Amino acid sequence: MSSVRAKTAVRTELSRDAVVDRALAIADEEGLEAVTIRRLAQEFGVTPMALYWHVSNKDELLAAMGDRLFADLDVDAVASTGPWQQQLRRIVAAVVAALRAHPAAAMLGAQRILYCETGRELAERTLELLVKAGFDMGMGCDISRHALQTAIMLVTQQPGELTTAAELREGLMTEKRAAIASLPVDRYPLLVASADALTSCDDVDGYYRFGIDLFVAGVEGMRPARAKSARA
Repeated sequence: MSSVRAKTAVRTELSRDAVVDRALAIADEEGLEAVTIRRLAQEFGVTPMALYWHVSNKDELLAAMGDRLFADLDVDAVASTGPWQQQLRRIVAAVVAALRAHPAAAMLGAQRILYCETGRELAERTLELLVKAGFDMGMGCDISRHALQTAIMLVTQQPGELTTAAELREGLMTEKRAAIASLPVDRYPLLVASADALTSCDDVDGYYRFGIDLFVAGVEGMRPARAKSARA
């Protein structure tokens, strides 16, 4: 195929969805700061102006990337049956799974969850669940906010993983591990012994499971006494 025909084929495939998909892929590999309109235009072999038919500016692009994080989340599947604790655990786990698909863009989820339909539906169902469990609206809002922040923290702070360019991650973690291991053993014996554990994650699923369980246990412990006396 000639270069002209190749460019025509690329242009035919150019769409808003394709632009968002490629932007997320770049963020995954090189970090969110690498995502620019000019870079995407180069990837598609078009001028920046061609992309403006699909996203009017970078802010709109970032918003679309944040919305995409929640696009495949099935609210009915995660918040429908079972005790409220189980439903809350499934909600947080579902958000974690959505963000884990594109960890470098995870922070965009915090900005967009109430601006996309799936995010709003999930937030509404979460508040309904918590109010029925005995929390007042203020506590429900706080818990919902912390649930999202916990999910983002778990994804962006996973030991051994960084949301920077892929080629820099291993070097940065090696440097961090060496810095911890070189601390004076007489003053920081436990830190030195934990150098590997603090900078790597042998059981990724266990890491997320523990983090989610810890959050839900904390919420359950904060449940008002009057609600605890009633049937869960």
